[in-house]
Amino acid sequence: MKAKILLLLLCLPLFAFSGEKITSSDKNEEKPATIKILLEKGSDGILLEARGPYAVYNPENGKKESSGRWGKRFYLYPHEEGIKWGENFLGIYQIQVVPTSPDTTFLVNGVQYRGAIEVYHIENQLSIINEVDVETYVKTILNETIPTTLPANVIDAIAIIARTDAYYKALLNYDAFWHVTKEEVGYHGNALILQNLALDRAVDNTKHLVMTYEEQPFPGSWTENCGGKTASYSSIFRKNTSTPDGIESQFASKNRKDTRWSLTIDTQELAKVVKTNRVTGMDLFVDHTSGKVYATRLHDGSHTEDINFATLQEKLGKDKLKSNDFNVSIKGNIALFEGYGQGNGVGLCLYSASQMAERGDEAPAILSMFFPNTSIEKMRAYPKAIVSSKKRSFVSPKQKEVTKKKYRLLHR
Repeated sequence: MKAKILLLLLCLPLFAFSGEKITSSDKNEEKPATIKILLEKGSDGILLEARGPYAVYNPENGKKESSGRWGKRFYLYPHEEGIKWGENFLGIYQIQVVPTSPDTTFLVNGVQYRGAIEVYHIENQLSIINEVDVETYVKTILNETIPTTLPANVIDAIAIIARTDAYYKALLNYDAFWHVTKEEVGYHGNALILQNLALDRAVDNTKHLVMTYEEQPFPGSWTENCGGKTASYSSIFRKNTSTPDGIESQFASKNRKDTRWSLTIDTQELAKVVKTNRVTGMDLFVDHTSGKVYATRLHDGSHTEDINFATLQEKLGKDKLKSNDFNVSIKGNIALFEGYGQGNGVGLCLYSASQMAERGDEAPAILSMFFPNTSIEKMRAYPKAIVSSKKRSFVSPKQKEVTKKKYRLLHR
């Protein structure tokens, strides 16, 4: 049974979690935790370069089809009889290119990736997927988003949150062809890894540490300044999954007045967001526990259009609509937003966490504050009970009906 590291053990420094006292949940695992990112979809072909030793497998039967010791660089494209990458893989409509050295990397259209590259030929187009270990993935997606000015203990906490979110996404549809797209997670390959040394240290320092809620990883997030309260992930993003409740933060409450912001915008600009001729009114859908807005309803006089907060903020700009802790009023052709804080108000409050770190709190204490009733586990691999219940099926696209089914899976 997996041994849990309770967040209540706040007196232990974070580095203690990598010691021998921890019983990890990875006994007898055959494969470390990985995540699959969709890089290209509906592509006519890609320039694929293997930099270092590699092997090519057919996922349908697990057979090795080719290998190389010194690398390979060719245009990869589909044709009626299969896939061509320098050599012809006749009768094969999916290949997996796997590194056979820890130093091997792949270039896909000039962008560098670690891990394996999977290629699927569906109706004369390609879907390209990168399967990479979660530790590398976390470094990649956080590299350009986490400022090095944050306290080290806060960056440690962010690394654990990002890893928890990755485990959740991978386990949600473990047997799917991919788990996330590069656009939705901001995945740009691994060329920039190690340029943010503070982040690299944090990921290594917290290696394999994952939060669980009700014995499962959960979707994780953070916000710049919660304005005094945070909301649960499920209440703001409307996901039907169990997530920790939001909390009240004394640090952010004391600072709330200093985070006040306002946005004045012409209703014609709002109308463009929902592609209507005008906006005559606006209703807010609010999480009553936290007071955060999760969606809005815009009226044009005869019709209504609903839009969630994340989309509205993206359309108007994060520098303008700074948070989902706001009220709105419309007078004539002017809409006035007045609010507090910064960000989506979910999960870790970076402002509060920084205050906690300055007084000496370690990452476990910080996480226990913002994610109540959770535990930290050392989880090198995905829980075997979940993985064993998932079965992937690869079949030849030459079988017409199977091809249609697989096409729907890949182009969901």
